[in-house]
Amino acid sequence: MTENQNINLELLLQSLEDDFDPQERMRILEILKKTNPIDDSLLGAKMVLEKNNWDYEVLKYTFSKTEERIETIARATKKTNNSINYLKYAAVLLPIGFVLGYFIHFTLTHNQSIDQFYSKEEGLPHYMGTENANFENLMVLYRDNKMKAAFGVSEEILIKKPQNDTAIYFHAVIGYELKNFKVAKEGYTKITQKKESAFYYDAVYRLGFTLKKLNEEKAAYQQFSTISKDQNNPYNQKAKEILECFD
Repeated sequence: MTENQNINLELLLQSLEDDFDPQERMRILEILKKTNPIDDSLLGAKMVLEKNNWDYEVLKYTFSKTEERIETIARATKKTNNSINYLKYAAVLLPIGFVLGYFIHFTLTHNQSIDQFYSKEEGLPHYMGTENANFENLMVLYRDNKMKAAFGVSEEILIKKPQNDTAIYFHAVIGYELKNFKVAKEGYTKITQKKESAFYYDAVYRLGFTLKKLNEEKAAYQQFSTISKDQNNPYNQKAKEILECFD
């Protein structure tokens, strides 16, 4: 493919396949970034990609869910194979309103549904003794909902105790409350790599919400899926309910 070749929807959809050359896919996406499609379907696909940091997995997921609905309609109406193929083709050649309408509805509905399962971390009880004075100050600020001040204290503690699970975990918790989801992801991920940590299960669970906030749909789904299969995880049942929000 040459650098100035026009991108059409068929080529874009081919690039979403798992066995497609990753470098070729990147070239296609880069060209699409620089073009202004006049085809409604291609423009809709581009807008979905732009809203999700050009994560092709999100676009692939959107189209796959649309095709699943088309399959359901075809079975319910007893369509022939030729009709099914036509409907699949029609599902791919979606007008921009349908592409964005479905995707925006999906995003808003499921973000709201998933948020109902999220509960704010209660924090730790007050420590005794001067050695843990910084942690006690952190918890006072956290409980008083003074998150910006709490975040500053958590950073100071983390600098002094970079390997401390409590410091790492609450830095992530406060980051999430401040909508600094990149900080939250970094901290939770560190804890999830330490199964012996007292915060392990909480971090595993909260990482799922963080990934969702970062629009990492596939990773969020996989995170909750893993939790749902872990009988030792106290969030096992909640994860099963959350997974229904992705359907």
